[in-house]
Amino acid sequence: IYAISGNGSPPLTSLAGDWFENEVNPPVFFSFALEGDVFVFRSSRQAAALCHPGARSGLFHEQLWEYDVAEFFLSDPVTGNYLEFNLSPNGAHWACLFGSPRSPLAELREIGATSLGTCGPEGWQARADLPLAWLKEHLHFGIATRVNATFILNSPAPQFLTAAWLGGGEPDFHRPDHYVAW
Repeated sequence: IYAISGNGSPPLTSLAGDWFENEVNPPVFFSFALEGDVFVFRSSRQAAALCHPGARSGLFHEQLWEYDVAEFFLSDPVTGNYLEFNLSPNGAHWACLFGSPRSPLAELREIGATSLGTCGPEGWQARADLPLAWLKEHLHFGIATRVNATFILNSPAPQFLTAAWLGGGEPDFHRPDHYVAW
């Protein structure tokens, strides 16, 4: 997670292999940054994406994971709860708080998140901003927070990508014990 001041942008990290170590070409890119009073997740890819047909840039929308999507996870170092945040290439978003793997506590429609994206045949880029105050209050966000970036690409024959190694087996991003410290 980069701390950005002024008008700079953080460097992007690329992922070019899927869950099963198959090549993903072109790769996907992402970054996490602290910019003023927001936590920013950026993602992009130089390839077309299949977005949820009902999803609109900047709006909350369920089931984004059934199509191409960028995601990130943040785990609470105090409670063990974790946040899943989905970001469609077109800029729609969805968020949910989990108490344990795959045990949702609540969808999070009103946390002050903003999102936007542009998506076309040549590629896409999307961004989500979450208020640091909300993250600190509800997830004890700080140096002990563990994170992961994940992607579902190439729908309807999806490839699953994860920045952190999550233990193998079938694709499952809900393994907070494997997320990495920032």
